[in-house]
Amino acid sequence: MDFLLFAIFILMQLTSSHAAMREATSAQTYWKALLPQTPIPASIQQLLRPQKEMNSFKFERGQTFFKFFSCYKCIDNETPTHNDPIAQLFFLKDSLNLGAKMTLELTKSISMQPFLSVEMAKATPFSSTKLTEILGLFNIARGSMEAIAIQQALVECEEQPLEGEIKRCVRSMEAMAEFVKAEMGNRDVHVVETTVEGGDDNQVVPRQVYLVGSKEHINLEGEALVSCHPVPYPRAVYYCHIMANVEAYKVHLLGSNGVVVDTVAICHLDTSAWAQNYVGFKLLKVKPGTEPICHFLPRGHLIFAGL
Repeated sequence: MDFLLFAIFILMQLTSSHAAMREATSAQTYWKALLPQTPIPASIQQLLRPQKEMNSFKFERGQTFFKFFSCYKCIDNETPTHNDPIAQLFFLKDSLNLGAKMTLELTKSISMQPFLSVEMAKATPFSSTKLTEILGLFNIARGSMEAIAIQQALVECEEQPLEGEIKRCVRSMEAMAEFVKAEMGNRDVHVVETTVEGGDDNQVVPRQVYLVGSKEHINLEGEALVSCHPVPYPRAVYYCHIMANVEAYKVHLLGSNGVVVDTVAICHLDTSAWAQNYVGFKLLKVKPGTEPICHFLPRGHLIFAGL
């Protein structure tokens, strides 16, 4: 690790709680200036807390959600079992009807670390060509599950977008607000994330049968929306992209144990450019460009819609 990276690491470790709170306040002010009609999502608010430890990144099972809900050119070499939380979130459009029953495990997708400040995000490397420096910066052993997850995240952030897709991996709250503002313009922007009532936000909601209690179509201006997916990384990173040819629904789910879930169902109407071995095709037994592929929004993922 060269002197500059070492100095950056030491500076991160020594950042005081007071400075972190000051940065959080600045980020909130910036968000409100760019998106005055859009409340800061609860999951983003949680990322503004002070954080002293820089080397606490641990790869978790749920972090594979990122790959399957943002990387449509990714190839799945191992079909998930029916007990895998990923498999349970995919469905065909015609099956989303009032009164329908679905078995789901609403695992919180990633235990996120706080955002970097804008200054720190600009000063730290974020490129697959700088993998060695990044692993050294966060004290992560090469070849570990965490190192593999970081490398995969960097590569997928650098992948060329699909036709009609605009994408950016953001590493600060300000960068997320800038991306949403740039792509949604001056329209009123509504943000939606999956919420659970009756369960512990920090634990897995048990796998159970849910009843579709209501379904409301979200009218999208220009039939496009911005979605932001948390990325497995030592500090908060979101893969944000805008996709056309989608339909979105607000869905109210009633769990068999009394848990109430409000979520979003996203249906991709044109999948012709997706990888043939994409996990959604394998699970639903359809081919690219044939039927719409739908999925529920995992916990911690965000949808910004111009209404």
